[in-house]
Amino acid sequence: MGIELFEHAAEAGAQLLEVDSSAESGNAALLSLLLLTFDVGRILVRPEPSRHDLSIEVVAAGAPLPPGLSSAREEEPWWRLVGHPLARVWVPEGALSSAVCLQFRADEQSPRIVTLEARGASLGVRLENPPD
Repeated sequence: MGIELFEHAAEAGAQLLEVDSSAESGNAALLSLLLLTFDVGRILVRPEPSRHDLSIEVVAAGAPLPPGLSSAREEEPWWRLVGHPLARVWVPEGALSSAVCLQFRADEQSPRIVTLEARGASLGVRLENPPD
């Protein structure tokens, strides 16, 4: 799946700088691609419907980006997370490789957890702990 890429970013305290996505036509909640740009590099996430899991890969500096990406910086939940460090990463219990949880900010700093989940040919993004 490539979760180790997010684990390395978390170990480095990587700060989220930018988010780009490609939404399914007519549904901004379901994505076909998600590009997270950290101060240590870029990670591309996409669903792998043939394997029922996520594909997570590094996009090298200067490499061409997939077509159809647009900024998601102002979209929910990303506007809450840009500028914050990735603190922890895990696969939710029972998800095998179809989902990954990203915790931004340390436990004592009002963490925000986002789950990225393969949903067939789409990628779902869910904020797990919205503010009160």
